[in-house]
This record gives sequence, structure tokens and C-alpha cells, in this order.
Amino acid sequence: MFDVKTVIAIVLSGLMCQHQALASTDSSKHFDQSSGLYYHHDIHRLFSDIKESDKIFTSRNSLFKPYVVTEDSEIKDLFSRRAKGEDVPSQKGELEFSSSKYTWINASSILTFLFRNYVSDNKPFSVPFVASTDPDRSSRAFDLHYDVANLCSGMGYFESNLKNICVINNRHDYGLVEINYNKDIGLFSSKNRIKLLPENGIKESLSHKLFLTFASLIGVYSNHNHESFKNPLSTFDYHIISNNNFVTDKVKFSDIQKSCDYDSYSSCHFKFVGVNTEALLAPGKNTKPRADFYKTDRFSIHFTKSGAPKLNLRNSILSGSSFINHGFYNQAELELFKDIGYDINTKDFFGTSIYNSGTPEHRGNYKITKSFTASNGEVRPFNQDKASIVPLSTGTHIYGSYNDVIQSAIIASQGFSSIGIRIEGSRNTLLIPKTTSVVENGESSSGIAVTYGRDNSIDIRGDVEANGKDGIALNFDFGSNVLSDLKEYRGSYKRVRTYDYIMRNLPKEQAEAYDTPNIIRGPLVAALNISGKVTGKKYSIYIDDSAHVRDINLTDKARVVGDIVSNWNYYVSPDGKSLYSKPYDVKLLAGKLQFDSVYGENLNIPSFVKKLSTNINLGIKKKNKVKEFSSDNLVSDSKSHIQIAGNIIGKTINLLSYGGLSDIEGSINVNRLYIKDSSVFIHPEAGAKPSVVDVLDLSRGGQLDLTDGGSQTFIVKDKATISSNSVICIDADKNGSLLDAIKFDGTLYAPDGVVNFEPGISYNDIKRYSSDPKALLDFMNNFVRQANGMLSKYNAYTKFPKHIWYTQGEMGRTVNCSPRGCYIGDFINTYSNASKPLPMWRYILSFVGCILLLGFSVVLIRKTGSGRFG
Repeated sequence: MFDVKTVIAIVLSGLMCQHQALASTDSSKHFDQSSGLYYHHDIHRLFSDIKESDKIFTSRNSLFKPYVVTEDSEIKDLFSRRAKGEDVPSQKGELEFSSSKYTWINASSILTFLFRNYVSDNKPFSVPFVASTDPDRSSRAFDLHYDVANLCSGMGYFESNLKNICVINNRHDYGLVEINYNKDIGLFSSKNRIKLLPENGIKESLSHKLFLTFASLIGVYSNHNHESFKNPLSTFDYHIISNNNFVTDKVKFSDIQKSCDYDSYSSCHFKFVGVNTEALLAPGKNTKPRADFYKTDRFSIHFTKSGAPKLNLRNSILSGSSFINHGFYNQAELELFKDIGYDINTKDFFGTSIYNSGTPEHRGNYKITKSFTASNGEVRPFNQDKASIVPLSTGTHIYGSYNDVIQSAIIASQGFSSIGIRIEGSRNTLLIPKTTSVVENGESSSGIAVTYGRDNSIDIRGDVEANGKDGIALNFDFGSNVLSDLKEYRGSYKRVRTYDYIMRNLPKEQAEAYDTPNIIRGPLVAALNISGKVTGKKYSIYIDDSAHVRDINLTDKARVVGDIVSNWNYYVSPDGKSLYSKPYDVKLLAGKLQFDSVYGENLNIPSFVKKLSTNINLGIKKKNKVKEFSSDNLVSDSKSHIQIAGNIIGKTINLLSYGGLSDIEGSINVNRLYIKDSSVFIHPEAGAKPSVVDVLDLSRGGQLDLTDGGSQTFIVKDKATISSNSVICIDADKNGSLLDAIKFDGTLYAPDGVVNFEPGISYNDIKRYSSDPKALLDFMNNFVRQANGMLSKYNAYTKFPKHIWYTQGEMGRTVNCSPRGCYIGDFINTYSNASKPLPMWRYILSFVGCILLLGFSVVLIRKTGSGRFG
């Protein structure tokens, strides 16, 4: 077993060796020193094949060593010595800190890394833990505190020893942590490592309780009773002001304001003051903010009944929120640790954080030019030659609302469960320019994650990548509530309190439609625009059942690598008056969707349902390039070429193609497929499940192309509407037998009963048929015969094909047939282009050409006399 010094030495040695290896290569031609930007093709040079993060962040030698106490006598003795005046828990819980439990190992290792400047010897801080299930208790830390006469007045023994101020040699003599949980709900301990976006589900999160109580242990606590602050003030208390005056032990709460209640944010006006937090919360340039922080650059606090301070910092670990979806401290909380005296490097975990908000009239404007890579400390924050290896890190954090953010600098990380850009405000816009790459290649990491809020917009023109194990390039997910989804879960349009219903504290109608804040009464993302490249190992785009994404616009040259999956769902109540979202667990109540008050109580459900789908729009462009993407600023783009290498799955997804050519290397399972004046190629892997759509709309000029040389099945479950000026291209063998199958399980509507089928065969077969018109005629006759056999059960038929298609590429040839045979003609790229009538200028040009040719012939005949030679 290595001690802490040995582990640190090994890690530092490894970091130095890798840095030297990277420094030995010439990067000057790849890296622009003035702008701090890497070119797309070069960014992967920053990544190491060595799993250094595993060396650091799964170490069992930590600065903090928790151990569980279960004997009644020992528990009673600990509380009598270290939690004077506190009752012993009456109901013991179960807690295991073994080498097989990753939660405590991972939490302890991460905290050791964060507080690595305090590793002065190889002795860990041994902290006893007690588990309780008393319903009237909470998770908290206890400690003895120095009195007024001491240098460390107001500090806890653990805090002063960690800061190396008033040192007690025996590190077993102070500190006590109580982990309290609801025994009916249970405690979630991760089988793997802690994740930044929690996944504890209906259980309470152990890691959250560890981080929460640790903060209290190191000084985030207050010395006060229900009437006033007490002497000596704690380190945290010295940073509290009320009405611009620092609090003292001589001022009672009632002196501050008659209605002052210590557990209220507003009545006492308590705020935390600190140099580092004020610098973080200060508004950006050219910004007129409306956030809670801007007037004083501080955040409000209140206290729980046990005296623990809570920050008015939505959804964060140290907040008083009823819904918390952070698996680790955010930057504001880390800056608070610095303000109470700790020498830690927040740049290990965060690049840029935007906490302030603009307004609809005066939006915040931010251009991020500092890259997030490996941290080099506070003086020179980031090492441009290496990707970050720190887990639970965030390159850019957009916490506020009404902000316009341009990510001009790269983000390169391979830390476990890290996020390149995290958005959890509302009505923000994020632009990833062509020159920018966001690469999160750590295991279970996300390139961009939107985890809270509404009506955000994202425009990706550069690259976003998450190619590590279980990586998600674009992740739209509220995550779990660390307090338990049973107690409260949230998502787009919903806030549900199942446990209150179970305990009969709330009627079902109120529990499933608890007052939803305005910040989530809309789609999590209003518009996702992609013209660059998006790559994800597990998913390229993932939409959780908690999140609604309204429009995904794929424009020319967009490339999406990885599956697109949406679990978002909704259904209409039996009385037809409400909309609900089905929960992911049968133990949870369904969530009644709640919308902006402007819609009133009586929604037009049939029309409103359409607004709850996710539309993937293919082959579009802006009508006015200056304006943003919107329904009234979109037109079809006949030159568009889009590539999707992955499956598209989602029962609330509408796949809508308006122009150009879109190539899908996978199968689809969506609500609706609409194709007009464009081509959609679907090429699943061999043996893949059938492609399934509920509704198929093939409009004028629409081409559904299934040709890839193999066989596949395409199923329309509900309704198919097919224009006689559209086509379905299917594979055939060299004799004209059909390889693909089309099934219409519902109704088929086709004018005059015409459904145009056209064959796709290999390059060699087309080459062979080009020299054998009779054989091609036989092939076409057999193809039409079999196609009509397939369509006969639906009272439809196909006309004789006008084209034949290559299975190896997105091209075809015209075919002209007569009783003598069929002849292969010109190349075409899409059916819509081939079926469009020729423009008038082509007729005029041909007519003028004929006249010129006739005139030239007359002149030539006159010059040659009779027209004969000689």
C-alpha cells in the first residue's frame, strides 16, 4: 500500500514525463500563440493514451480517511465528546466504507486532490461516520471549537488542523460526521465513480451527503442560536453581512429587522462577502445584469434549523434547493472555500463560469478566449500543450440567463464524467465557431450538457466530440435529484413530489403538478443548429425523458456521428384536458405538464401537442443570414448535404427533410418522416432492426432511398401519404427480385393508387445492363411485377421506373425503355432534381442553339456550292 507522498510523487513524475514528451514535438505550426486556438486536425495531440486520471483519482491513500462507527457505546461517547449538547441518533442506519465501495474512495481522492496543498505528511485525517435514519435529523458534521481566548478562535479542530494553524498531533481526536437518510427511500452508493450529473434515481445520494458534510467540517458552518450569532464567530460568520453591516455576536436577529427569521433568505438580508466570490459574481463587460448577485456581487444565505448555512444558489450542493442536480461543487462554492482561507486551485475544475444574467432588453455578452486544458496553477492557469485529466470538471459553465456566449477557445479534457460546456439558465445562446473544438474524451463525459432552464439556443459550427466510453456529445438531461427523485423530480414543464403523496402530505392532483417555476415552463432547448461536426461514442445527441428539445436544425455540411436518441414522452389524459409525462420509474407519479400562464387553463390540446415534439429539420438554411434560426426565417436548401452516422430513435421525433440530400447510416424509429423536394438515404448495418415510423409523408419531389446493396425492412405503423411525384428506391438483385420490404401496417393514401418504386443495383450490374438493353428490359419487367405484387395488398401499384440507382453511392441513371429494350441515359444525383421541369432559360437556350446550328449549316452549304465535295 503506497502512502500519500509516494502516490503524489508517482503522479508528478508521470505528469512531468508526459509534458516533456509533448514539449519535444514542434507544435508551432499547429498552435496560434496569439489567439490560443488549435486547428481541428491538431487538437487530439493534446490527449494522452496514459490513464493518468485513474492513477490520481482512484487512489486509496487519501488525505481524508473515513471510518464507520456502529457500536452504541462508541457512538454515545463520540457525541458526548465531539458534539456537545447534541442528542445521539435513536435510529441507526447502515453505512459501509469498504475498498469495494467506489463512492467514498472517489470522493476522498477528489478532495485530496483539491486540498493537495495541505498534504504535509503521510498521515490522513481519520474521521468517524455514524449513520442514522431519524426522520427529524439531517446529515451534518460536528466538531469541537476553539474558544475566544485562542488564536484559532471560532474554528473547529478539524478546520484549524487542516489549515495547519493550531495543530493537534493526534488526528483521531476531532471531527464527527452523521449521514442521515430516509430508510424508506434508501441510500445510493455508486458502483462506479461519482458523476457530475447525478444518477441516484429514487434513492438519496451518498456522495452528495459526503460533500455537504465535508464543507461543514472545514468551516462552512455558523455559530448562532435562534436569537443571534454567538461568540466566538466562526470563520464563515466573519464573511456575513446584513444591510451592508458585518454581523456580530452583540446584534440580535430582531435588531436587524423585526421579521428577521434566520431560516429565510429575504427577511434578514444575510449575504456572504468574499474577494473570490465577488470577483466571480461580478457582471461581465457590456452587461447590464438582473441576477441576484449584481447589486453587491454576493449571494444570499439562510440557515437550517440545525444552524447549517445554505446558499441562494439554485440546484447546487450547498444550496437550500429542493432539487439539486450537481454531483460536485460548482465554482462559486469552491471560491467560497478560498474566501474562508483555503489555498485551492479552482481552475482544475472550472475554466469559465457565468453566473450573472442579462435581461431581454440588455442581454449579457461574453466571448470566451481562454482555453480549458490541463491546469498549471493560478499564475498561468492552463497548459496549452495538454488536455485536462481532472474528473468532474467543466470547461464553461453558463449558470445565468439572457446571455449570448461565444466559445472562441478550445476545451480539451479526458477527465471522468466531465462536461465541456454546461448550461442551466434560460434563454441563453451559445455559439461554437468553425475554429473551435470542444473535446471531452473522458469516460461518461459530455461535450455540451444542458441540465436546467428553458428556451436555450445552441449553434454548432465547429466540432463537439465525446469519444470516451459512454461519451455523449450533446446531452440534454436534468439528471437525478440528489435528495431523491421520490422527494422531488423536475423536468421540462414539470415538478413532481411523489413522496409527499405517499405520506399523504399532498393530494395526488397537487403532488403531480406541484408549482413549477417559470424557468422550466418551456423546452430545455428551443433550437439546436448544427453545421459543424458532432461525435459521440454512446450518443451524438441524447434527450432524456426529463427534457424537451423543440428543434434540431441540420444544415449544409453538418455531420453527426453516433446515435440520436430521445426518451422525451408525453400523453393526453383520459379526459383530454391535460398533458402528462410518463415517469422513468413505476414508483414515481406521472408529471402533469405545466405551461406559461399566457396559455390559460383551457389548452387547445390537439394543436398544443404539436409543440411538444422534437423536429429534426434537414436541408434548410436561413432566409436572412443576419437573423437567428426561427420558423419564419427558414427556407429549403437544395444544395444541402448532411451526413448522420448512427440510428435515430425517439417516439416524439419528427424527421423532416426540406431540401438537398441527407445520408443516414443507420436505422430510424421515429414518429414522423416527411420528405419534400429532397432525398433521404437510410442505410442500416447488416442485421439491424427494421426502420419504423408512425407516419410517412412523401411529398412532391421526395425520395426515400433504401438502396445499399443489402436487405432491410421499412415499416409504416399508422398512416402513409405518398405523392405520385415522389419515389421509394429499394434494392434488387441482378434478376430484378426485391431485397427490401416496405410494410404499411396502417392506412396508405396515394393519389390514383400510384406509389413509385425504383430499383437499386450494383455498379457492375448497371455496367453490364448498359450493353444489353434486352436484359435490362427483362430486369425492369421483373422488378415492376414483384413491386406490384408487394403493393397489391394495399390497392396500389407502381409505374414503370424512369431511373435506376447505384447501391454504392448517391447517384442514379435515367432509363428509357421501348419494346426492344431499355437504355441507360444521363447521370442524376437526386430524384427531385430529375423530376423538376426544366427552367424556361433551358428551353430558350436550346431554341437559340438550334437556330444558330441551322444558320451555320446554310452558310456552310453556300460556301461549298452544291454541298458535295470538290
